[in-house]
Parts: sequence; C-alpha cells; structure tokens
Amino acid sequence: MVDSCSVRGRYGGDLTGPNPTDRGKPGTKHHVVVSTDGLPLAVMPSAANVHDTMLFPDLLRLAQVVCAAIGRLYADAGYDSADDRWLCLRDGVQPYIRKIGEPCGSGLGKVRCVVGHGCAWLLANKRLDRRQDRLGRVVLSLLTAAAIFIVANRITAF
Repeated sequence: MVDSCSVRGRYGGDLTGPNPTDRGKPGTKHHVVVSTDGLPLAVMPSAANVHDTMLFPDLLRLAQVVCAAIGRLYADAGYDSADDRWLCLRDGVQPYIRKIGEPCGSGLGKVRCVVGHGCAWLLANKRLDRRQDRLGRVVLSLLTAAAIFIVANRITAF
C-alpha cells in the first residue's frame, strides 16, 4: 500500500515546497510503502508540491528490493497514471489504484487504513513531525531510521 503524509517545513531548506493542501505554506511530503501488516517497506521524502506519480517508480523499486513477492499494490488517486499502472503490470504486481474522478468510497479505504497507521507511526517521531532540519539528507536518514525502529519494535524475540 502506498500513501503520503505532509508535514510543515517552517524553516525551509531542501525538500520543501509550497504545500497545496496547506494554503501554500512550505512543507515536505513523506511517501510510504507498507506491507499488509503495517511494516514500512520503503520511505522517501519530497517537497510538498511534487506530484505523487513522480516518485512512484522509485518507491516501487525500493519496496521490491525489500520484499520481492509483492502481488497487489493499493494506492489513492494521487498515484493514478497509465505509466504507473504499466510499471506495476510489467513487474507482475496487480495495481489497485483509484482512478481520478471515481468516488472515494470505492472500497480501497477499508484496505488502505494500514498505510495511514504506518504514516502515524512515522510521525510519532517528533523530529520528523516538526521538520526542523534543513538538509534533505538528514530528513531522509531520520525517515529511514524511523522506519527501521518501527520494524525493530515489531520483531519478536526468538
């Protein structure tokens, strides 16, 4: 499942841009791919004004590096494009991407609530939620570390 969450970037810096959902205030988007049990497979930050379809190929590639057996991929209308659907089908992944213009009650919300929880777990790290770092590589490393901590907390003792 693929989704993104936006955070404010008050201090500017790399990976910030005018957020279209927050009246043009500077912000950053965290794109997340999670498995069906909520474990993050791939994370990537971008400026808030970058369209979701621009990062989809990299997110899919990163997720396939971690988990090669991806059978289905759920996403919202922000990731809807013919290229993204073709990319999924080429790699043997069945895309369940809501088409632009379809009603929101298309049934994907029941399945996609898992990625919402994954975004909330990432933003529980207050340094990511407040976005006080200006360098893009620091934001990427903090986002990756937060994903690693989520996976480490879910691993049970042998």
